Amino acid sequence: MYYFIINPNSSSGKGLLIWKSIEPVLKERNVDYHPFFTKDRESTAHLVKRLCTEKAPATIVAVGGDGTVNDVLNGLSNFENITFGYIPSGSGNDLARGLHLETDPEKALERILSPTRTESLRIGSVSAPAFSRRFLVSSGLGFDAAVCEGALHSRFKKFLNQLHLGKLTYTGIALKELFLSHCPKAKLILDEATVVEVPAMFFTAAMNLPYEGGGFQFCPKADPKDDRLDLILVEKMPKLKILCLLPTAFFGKHTRFHGVHIYTFKEATLITERPLFLHTDGEIPGKTMEATWRLLPEKLSMILG
Repeated sequence: MYYFIINPNSSSGKGLLIWKSIEPVLKERNVDYHPFFTKDRESTAHLVKRLCTEKAPATIVAVGGDGTVNDVLNGLSNFENITFGYIPSGSGNDLARGLHLETDPEKALERILSPTRTESLRIGSVSAPAFSRRFLVSSGLGFDAAVCEGALHSRFKKFLNQLHLGKLTYTGIALKELFLSHCPKAKLILDEATVVEVPAMFFTAAMNLPYEGGGFQFCPKADPKDDRLDLILVEKMPKLKILCLLPTAFFGKHTRFHGVHIYTFKEATLITERPLFLHTDGEIPGKTMEATWRLLPEKLSMILG
């Protein structure tokens, strides 16, 4: 049985249009399926948890953006009896980019209905004093999370999505946050052994995949099949230098800049001197002064081809 979790509002209505284009294929092929449309983060996670408990074994397919996948991920349980599929319809699509997934809806559906490659992927988790969340792509504090927060409330995102220019939303907000950002003092603790004191932190992101923010290849070697997370820490820099650095990050060439640090770890804790927005796959659960990232013991069986 296939259970489709559809975000009709992803990419300003693209999710609904994609669903309308692929549902006739399911009917024509007499596929046993049931669709559910998302309403909010909590109800989506609750629905997925119920499906995993009552309907397994099953294939759960998300139709939406990275945020929709994150909402589904945070409801998943009974992992050994669940297979996950994904049909991208977001504006960033860093999950699809990082896993080299098919973005054409009908081709993506065909791969899900007739899979040739399913792999077990690691799942990241972040814990803060007030909340905890899972993530599949990345989780960060500072500049990147502030950009995600701005994008979630952008008045121009819908307009740009309609022009198929959704990535410009992130670019414009990134430029705004660059000039408004305040870089706090921070301390990073890696695997309870290495302590990195940061006089002024621009942002830190733990990454399970190479890309975030609509194509920034911040951790080029991040691999969701290995047993470690990658982490990028960027110190405060002159704004002109950041303007030069960010475009190179699309190609993973930013790592040569002084002030950019890449680590791998099994557990990392970041403590900042003031609360900052935290994101998980672009979703904002809140602000925090402390976050701990690690991998979950469970693995996600996901259709990749």
